Amino acid sequence: MRNVLLLCRTDWFRLAGLPRYSLVYLLILAGFSVSTHVAPIGYIMACYVLSATVVGFDDNSAAGLFTGTLPVSRAQIVWGKYFFCTAFLLLADGVVLLVNRAAAGLLPPSVNPLPIGSLLALQFCGAAVIIAVSLPLILLLGSIRARYGLVAIYMAVFFLLFRYASEAGRGGIPPLPSDAVSLLWLVGAAALLASALITVCLYREHEYLQ
Repeated sequence: MRNVLLLCRTDWFRLAGLPRYSLVYLLILAGFSVSTHVAPIGYIMACYVLSATVVGFDDNSAAGLFTGTLPVSRAQIVWGKYFFCTAFLLLADGVVLLVNRAAAGLLPPSVNPLPIGSLLALQFCGAAVIIAVSLPLILLLGSIRARYGLVAIYMAVFFLLFRYASEAGRGGIPPLPSDAVSLLWLVGAAALLASALITVCLYREHEYLQ
């Protein structure tokens, strides 16, 4: 477990090594967070940072070679990435919550058609499913070979997000019941866990084949 946490810390340091890039996406996330009907767009854009920067290394890149020199197993590398992604998503949820609550008193209620609790659960579940699909592609294929699949995934997701924003702007999305909110959190966590377990097995086999 200690090695997994150290790998997570390494990824945070790598993200901190891109201050301008990180600041731009933090401002984008904060800007979209003022309204619940567009907040998921900024959230998923922040999610894309994971696959475009820190997590998205190729086996032949400097980041990949650095990880390969550490005294860690391939299973620990996989768990480190999933722990980091989960922490990143929860932190982004926290940013959305803080900004939205701070802006709520300054803006009319119509800009927040969906309760903040429903929004946080909905966007975490959606982002978790995206990570559960895209992270195995990155780890098994490398970011270069996986880039077309990632582009297709995010194009489809952003199409759905703009549809969501349009419906939410017209008031077409009702509040979610509390049971559905809890279920969304569980589905997101289950998707990440199942994806991690499958990826660990495939990543070990990938090492053997190489």
